[in-house]
Amino acid sequence: MKRQYVQLFLIGVALSIAQFIMIRDFVSILYGEEVVIVLVTASFFLGLSVGYTLALRISLQTFQYLFVGSVFLHLTFPFSYRYLGAQFAVWDLEGPGFLALLFGYALIFNTMFATVLPRLITLPEEPGESEVSRLKKFYGLELAGFITGFGIVAASWNHTIGFLLTPYWLILGVILYLTLRRKVLTGVYAAGAALAVVFVAPLDSHSTAKLYEDKHRIRDAKTLYSVNSPYQKVEVIEGRRGKRYLYLDGLRNLDSGSLTHLNYYIAEVPARLIRPRKALLIGNGTLSSVPKVYPHTEKLISVELDGGVLRAGSLHFTSPEELADYDRWELRVDDGKHFMRTTEDRFDLIVMDVPSPLTIQEAYLHTVEFYALAKASLTEQGVIAVQLSGPLQRNNRSPARITAALRQVFPEVLVIYSDRADRGFAYASMDLPFTAEDVRGQGDLYRDELKLVRPDKVDSYLKRAVPLAADTMDLVLRRGWERFTNRYFDD
Repeated sequence: MKRQYVQLFLIGVALSIAQFIMIRDFVSILYGEEVVIVLVTASFFLGLSVGYTLALRISLQTFQYLFVGSVFLHLTFPFSYRYLGAQFAVWDLEGPGFLALLFGYALIFNTMFATVLPRLITLPEEPGESEVSRLKKFYGLELAGFITGFGIVAASWNHTIGFLLTPYWLILGVILYLTLRRKVLTGVYAAGAALAVVFVAPLDSHSTAKLYEDKHRIRDAKTLYSVNSPYQKVEVIEGRRGKRYLYLDGLRNLDSGSLTHLNYYIAEVPARLIRPRKALLIGNGTLSSVPKVYPHTEKLISVELDGGVLRAGSLHFTSPEELADYDRWELRVDDGKHFMRTTEDRFDLIVMDVPSPLTIQEAYLHTVEFYALAKASLTEQGVIAVQLSGPLQRNNRSPARITAALRQVFPEVLVIYSDRADRGFAYASMDLPFTAEDVRGQGDLYRDELKLVRPDKVDSYLKRAVPLAADTMDLVLRRGWERFTNRYFDD
């Protein structure tokens, strides 16, 4: 019976690791909006449900064949489904193809784990042991293993996938032996696992690059950086002529071509006009805004939560040497909300360089509640600068809803749109210390003709816009569903 105890514990460990690998990879492959996160998580638990359903309905021989095949298939993860995903993009089978890929691999990932527990429960009971007590004991062992597996996952954060796959493949080998007790078969698996460990780094790099080349249409794609942070999958891809792209959960966050224009309008322009005594940068994990703001302020603080993004930025966007002499700048690895709730500093400029509201976590940074928090951290004429992604229009889409949230907190909001940056920006304050013409002048210096919506005209754009707030997050799901269906099912 002790063998079964170890077996169930290790299955819990493997299940925890498998869940992390599958959800992170498929969220990245399908582009990580909130709708996709829900869909991928649901597919994972569907795989478990199928496993529990089939556990006692298939013969022992069928179970053994499926179990062995599944264990060996795990040696191809995550490379096989990345290559298949790239090929589906080439064949233009993205809609049904990717859903079939997702649910098919969900079954492969989980079914073999879910079939073991029901089979062990049906073994002859020990003297004095009830079926209920056995179920509690076995399930408790699996749960303890799951928690242990999460610890292994946590130890692999901000490392390449090989740090997680190596112990995972080892655990699968032990499970294989404990389940079937076949030394030759286990030896063959061990040889395959050793080979997989040797080639995990080049396969990880090549399969990632292939996916970005064929699915994201980045020509001559090369993988420069790919890790799972505690919060998201962080990847840096290099394309033709050395152009670099930062992807977070498969969504393009920025690229080296547009980064200069983004930094100019969200950070440098307000810093030039205000000359802030204290300035705060929230987000901007590449730290590329720091050199733009630093010359114009007496004290600069950057707050970024994700160490994986910071590492990507220091390696591929802003070198530490470039910032080495910035003695009036400090970096805080912290959550922006927590920092503003706890800081006693008051800032003349807050720059919100964060992703668009495609997930709940990101959307909160664009809400009325968050802007009220920012307001409390600003001086009387302090300014908050926000990127709106697209242009402000008279509708209920993201730029209008973000602007409406700003307008609910701040009396003055100035909105611009830059063709060079290909996005809109908003500057909000209790009392803006610069005018629309001042901003237009900065655009002229940059040889960019700006479209401006002056503070007295902003409200006319917001008649249909519901301010983004903690209790009006419908935008995240609606926008995510719209993007998902348009991407995969709209001809």
